[in-house]
Amino acid sequence: MTTSPSFTDLPTAVILARGYFDKVGLDVSVQHGASSAPLITQSVMSGDADIGSSGTGALYNAYGEGMTELVGLGSTNRSVTFGLALNLETADKLAERGVTPDSPARDRVRALRGLKLTASPQGSTGNSYLRAMLTEYGVDPDDDVTIMPNNDPTAQIATTRRGRADGFAQSFPRPSFPEAEGWGVVWLNWVRDLPQLLPLASQDYYTTRAWLKANPEAAERFMKALWLAHRDLQNPTAELRDAVRELPEFTDLNRQAFDSGWDMAVQAYKGATPLTTEAMFDKQVELVDAERPSPLRIAYEDVYDLRPARAARPKP
Repeated sequence: MTTSPSFTDLPTAVILARGYFDKVGLDVSVQHGASSAPLITQSVMSGDADIGSSGTGALYNAYGEGMTELVGLGSTNRSVTFGLALNLETADKLAERGVTPDSPARDRVRALRGLKLTASPQGSTGNSYLRAMLTEYGVDPDDDVTIMPNNDPTAQIATTRRGRADGFAQSFPRPSFPEAEGWGVVWLNWVRDLPQLLPLASQDYYTTRAWLKANPEAAERFMKALWLAHRDLQNPTAELRDAVRELPEFTDLNRQAFDSGWDMAVQAYKGATPLTTEAMFDKQVELVDAERPSPLRIAYEDVYDLRPARAARPKP
């Protein structure tokens, strides 16, 4: 089970587009559309899903709340394929003040003071990203802006288009929709505008210790498919982009928006592997702790079992 289709979990899309699960000898059904990462952790814990893929913050929070049966297999993404889009009315007002999409990131973030932004609810990965961006450049996410929580990505976009919100923060390719459709602009791109957050365990695959113990070979094959996807993303060709676009999850999207979002997102995968590092873990813990009443008491070696990922690593 994975979150609704986006480029935050682009490796899974590449696996499906290339047929890599079949190639490594696995029969895998992928359920998309879960709008809540905690729902995915619960589904894995209950056995409704063997493996989950979601924002890593949900895994760490669940583990910190006592769900220590969960175990991380590795990261699909060590960066942030996330953007903030503004509607044209808002962008035009900011341009009158001398701030445009070409201005330095600090100026673009500080220009958001007084605006209404919609994002996923507090405690979610997306909300944490937005708060981290604002805080980094001196904008108080609780006092300087209004963050309107909404767990429905489509509703966030509609709210911004109608002017009830000034902008929305989501994973690519969705922030590319307004520009492609002529009613907004991409204002911030986390990979480019918040490099201080990286490297980060952004999106992880995880399962339960019982499933991993019972299925070590399946886990290794699963991670081999992820290695193959990361290999392809080191050379993100137009042919690869087109193959992903033809997946049922993406085929009905605005082509210009998809291609623009692809170009902004694929740079996040440069140099990425499934092997979650301690530095990636530490950055995600810091991000999660910023939203918690008490800090996480978890260790890197407790959360992860990277043996399947290491065993699946291609030979030089």
